[in-house]
Amino acid sequence: MKRLTYILLLAASLMLASSCNRLDVLGMVINRSDTEERVADWLDWNSQHDPIVLDNAPDEYCFYSCSDSHYSERDSIAPQGPKDRLYQYITAMRNDPKAVLAIHAGDLVNESGEAGFRMTEEALRFNPDTQASDKPCFPVIGNHDVYFDCAAFFKQYFHTSTYTVTVNTAGGFKDLFIFLDSGNGTHGKRQLEWLETQLRQRNEYRYCFVISHNWLFRTTYNPTTTPAANLPEDEQYAFMDLMARNDVTMVLMGHFHYRETKTFGGVKYVMTDNLNDPAEASYLVVRCADKVTYEYRVLDLDNE
Repeated sequence: MKRLTYILLLAASLMLASSCNRLDVLGMVINRSDTEERVADWLDWNSQHDPIVLDNAPDEYCFYSCSDSHYSERDSIAPQGPKDRLYQYITAMRNDPKAVLAIHAGDLVNESGEAGFRMTEEALRFNPDTQASDKPCFPVIGNHDVYFDCAAFFKQYFHTSTYTVTVNTAGGFKDLFIFLDSGNGTHGKRQLEWLETQLRQRNEYRYCFVISHNWLFRTTYNPTTTPAANLPEDEQYAFMDLMARNDVTMVLMGHFHYRETKTFGGVKYVMTDNLNDPAEASYLVVRCADKVTYEYRVLDLDNE
């Protein structure tokens, strides 16, 4: 009888939490957005639009990468003009004469509904008063962007999460950026086949970068991402083998909220911090020249 009472109390608590939208348990546990269906949708959108190509970049250029901005009206994580961290990030990139593009490695939002995606788009919108040039930011979908049936809102604002960007430099170099959907904790069969197809042309490019949300090497404890896990073990090994066999330069990820780097099979795996870390939020600046180097750059939280 005691056990039944505990179960009923737990069920009632979860229902109450869901009803007040503090914790949409069903939206997280019963995920109605399927990886294979999303990837088919992303690739269909791609087929109706020209591939993204950025021309006339300097031979030596840089790009920026961040992750986990987690916009939420409910939690008061919302754009605040010059004080907003995502706005600071994109402004720094657009005012860097060597920068060509920015990346957002997923978890744009932190709650159900359209608001977080709208706020992300507004924060990333070009501001000619404070930003020198309108350089693009390319996102991928994260697990929070999939929860609560939110994938449709990601598509509404950002269209696709399985795509490529080619950077052509003035001196004739070509660099390839491949963006992936790992919102359900897997890349899925169709997407991995698509990825392998893209990598068949790897020798045409100077450098190759792969961007996905779900960090591969979770080996430590982080209370802010307790439910998170690595990819399925067989997929993880297959993915890392694919990266190594095709001489991928760097894999950029987020999700676990703590900066970390690993090297496996000659491939550098780099994870950025949670952009809304209350103590020290940072992003990554990657420089492409005779070799690829990178540094973490800390946001100036005193300006908040």
